[in-house]
Amino acid sequence: MAETSVHGAIHRECSAPPPSRRDLISGLPDTMIHNIFSFLPIHDVVKTCVLSKRWRPTWTTATDLVFVGYDVYFEPPPDSPLFFPSIVDSVLSQFSSPTVKKFHLTHFMYDEADRPKIDLWLRFAVRRSVEDLRLRLSEWSRFFYVLPEFLYCFSRLVRLDVGKCCFSLDMTIRWPCLKVLSIEDAQLSDDFLGRIFRGCPVLESLVLSRCEGVNNIIIDSLCLKKLVLVSLGFGSYVKKLCAPHLLSLRVIGGNHAGFRLDNVSSLVEADLDFSVESRDPNSKGCHLLRHLLEKLRGVPTITTGGWCLQVLSLLEMDGVPSPLSKCQNLILHAPVNQWDLPGIAYMLRSSQCLEKLVIYLTCFPMFELHRESEERFNFDEEDFLCSRKGNFECLVKHLKRVEIVGFEAYVGESKHLFALIKFLLGDALVLEKLIIKAKLPPTPDGQKQLQVIQNVLSYQRASKNAEIVLDYHFK
Repeated sequence: MAETSVHGAIHRECSAPPPSRRDLISGLPDTMIHNIFSFLPIHDVVKTCVLSKRWRPTWTTATDLVFVGYDVYFEPPPDSPLFFPSIVDSVLSQFSSPTVKKFHLTHFMYDEADRPKIDLWLRFAVRRSVEDLRLRLSEWSRFFYVLPEFLYCFSRLVRLDVGKCCFSLDMTIRWPCLKVLSIEDAQLSDDFLGRIFRGCPVLESLVLSRCEGVNNIIIDSLCLKKLVLVSLGFGSYVKKLCAPHLLSLRVIGGNHAGFRLDNVSSLVEADLDFSVESRDPNSKGCHLLRHLLEKLRGVPTITTGGWCLQVLSLLEMDGVPSPLSKCQNLILHAPVNQWDLPGIAYMLRSSQCLEKLVIYLTCFPMFELHRESEERFNFDEEDFLCSRKGNFECLVKHLKRVEIVGFEAYVGESKHLFALIKFLLGDALVLEKLIIKAKLPPTPDGQKQLQVIQNVLSYQRASKNAEIVLDYHFK
């Protein structure tokens, strides 16, 4: 008989002991105070002056400056002391530290008249050898900020994150220490991207989000290991990605149906969570997903869900063979309904070496199916899974661990989820552990949900070593 473990705890707040009369705050060393400041935006840092007399001048020597603007709805008028540029000017005029490690400026409603000020703020940070620079203007800004020339050859940068900024595409890049680069809402080009790679010899991570003008991404660097592409289907039509030394790839958001992988032979993890912008997204998506899975056959960890998983459901219902994969860790983001179940079956059949399956239960909306396709998804979930028995080699030889996270959102609502759990327990011959993680409300409904979850304990198990762990707490 397999051992069953049930873990649960109700967290109760304990009354705090009476406060001590000693002034412990004033006795903290500057290094610890600065460490506290590093987790706060600057307006909260300045407020700490009221905590202790000793803290009043301490904020002026902080090494991290994080300015968070008001976006569009709460921007005070220019004559107000709370006007964002006035706050930044005031803080910088009182700042006395010779170095700045972090300089962040976000959610600022930028206007062309603000360019000289931002130039001065960036020069302030550069003169103090800033290493972590973040300049993300409000997405509601009508104008793009043109990055100043002195920034392209600033050699101290280690992290750079810019959004709603304009690059001069003929500039030469020289960021010899840069390891992390994120660019959002910018006009780029293949040539400029190549100049970035050549000018950043130790770059390890690159994020391109809603960037236009990119068609071919060629990465020869031995250092660049992580690439994230976000919504490059709008204005950028990435036809080819060639990155033979890349280890991690994420493709999320809206994408172009012509996207193709060339050489990604070193990948160890890939995350496909995008949708295709096309007049015929179902057909285009099927061709794209088949191509991507073929190219990712040797990747040990694959994450997918949402639109991609439901496109795979179409392939499963059409009887399209799945490319055999060496995937050992499969991570799915799905509500596990009738639109997802065939896609899950498709991935299980493809992943013959699968050892670990993790499902994050979500509320992704269903994409629009053709009427004739939609009718084919009116099946009985248990009959569907039984019809696939014998097709999953991973259940016979390899699958040892299953985790289902976010169970509370769908308790009692998803018969497809329970059917999948019953199927996995009943057919996974070497399964060692199935873990269900849930946060339940401390109400009678929460108790009812717990009872529904506990019904899983009675499901038949094919593996004599299978252990079911209910990891829940009331919150």
